[in-house]
Formats: sequence, C-alpha cells, structure tokens
Amino acid sequence: MAKVLVIGAHGKVGHLAALDLVEAGDTVYAGFRSPNQFEDLETKDRLNPVLFDLTMSAEDMVKILTDYQIDQVVFSAGAGGKGGAERTTEVDLDGAVKAMEAAEKTGVKQFVMVSAAGADNRVIWKKSGIYTYFMMKHYADRFLQQSNLPYTILRPTTLSDSAGTGRLQLIEDGQAGASSVSRADVAQAIVTSLHNPKALNRVIEFTSGDEPIKTVFEKLD
Repeated sequence: MAKVLVIGAHGKVGHLAALDLVEAGDTVYAGFRSPNQFEDLETKDRLNPVLFDLTMSAEDMVKILTDYQIDQVVFSAGAGGKGGAERTTEVDLDGAVKAMEAAEKTGVKQFVMVSAAGADNRVIWKKSGIYTYFMMKHYADRFLQQSNLPYTILRPTTLSDSAGTGRLQLIEDGQAGASSVSRADVAQAIVTSLHNPKALNRVIEFTSGDEPIKTVFEKLD
C-alpha cells in the first residue's frame, strides 16, 4: 500500500483520516506543526508522527517528502479562524502552495486537498462571514488544478462532530440549503479518494446523504 503524508493531523479531520488510512492498510506519516503535538497521536503500527510546519520552506518540505518516500499527500490543515486574515493566508494559501510545490518536485502521485463547498462561488464567500477563508481555499484549489500534480479536491459542506454515517451525496457550487457533514465521513471520503482512481483530477463537492461513500465514488464518470 501507499505511504501517505497527512498534513494537519492535529486537526479533527486529519486525525481521523490518518487513523482510517492505517486501517485501510496504508503507512501514514501524520504531519504536526510542533513536536509537542506528537503525544496526541495513538500508537499504531504504520502510523508515524512527523514535524511538518507550514511556515517552513518548500525546500524543507521537499526533504521530508523525499526522506519518507511519500506517495500521496493529504492537505487537511487550516488556520481555523485563529490569527486573522494574515494567518489564514499564511496557512490555507501559502502553506498549501508550498506543499504542492514540494509534492510536484518529488513526484507525488496524488495530492488530496480538503477544501470547502462553495469555494468557487463568490456569493457564498460574502454571505459566509469567513470571506478570507473561502478566498484562500479558492486560490489554493486553483493552483492545484493548474499544477502538474494528479489531484483530488474534496469540498464538504459545514463540518459537524456527529457520528459518521458512511453516506454522502454530491452537490454543486455550495448548493443552497445543503446540510452539514460529519468529520468522520469526510475522513472516509479522503480514504476513498486515495484508493479509487476515479477520484483523480476531480473536484468533488458533497454533503451528508443516503448513498454509501464508496458507491458515490464508483459512480463518478
């Protein structure tokens, strides 16, 4: 199976995705911005904490990807509204772009970006109350699409901590009135996107639904 770097493993989605990927048989390198966060990671075979701070240089990121022979990257990091617009730009845009540049230089086979439903819809940005966040997601997604990296962009609706259902539905353009989706189901969507070639070079916007996650991905044209 693959060697996967999960950037943002201290976040709820990244943490769940790292654990789910190990269960799926992958070797996971859980990226944390500080060694102090390592102790939050469960002890499991094939689950390894690594220092991956998005303020580091792209060259330092290249070294990490090279040293661990990373095949696939999941970007699930974010400023989380802390530090204002400057911090959001530094993490959600500049950090993401540097990670993509490093992944491209090292020949990563797939880069999965956890974005947000409505990232292409400026009307939603203005109504959201988190305009800068949506703008940074939009331009990070665009950079990824214009790179030479095989990519998957996942755009969930508002995240919740409710129990995962293992079911989703596809939406379009931040579909008005779309419900929230559990972080556990987003984590499973990450796993599925890394194991189903139909997810390559796609933007997949989704929310909670009635169809099994694997079926949703199998039905992609």
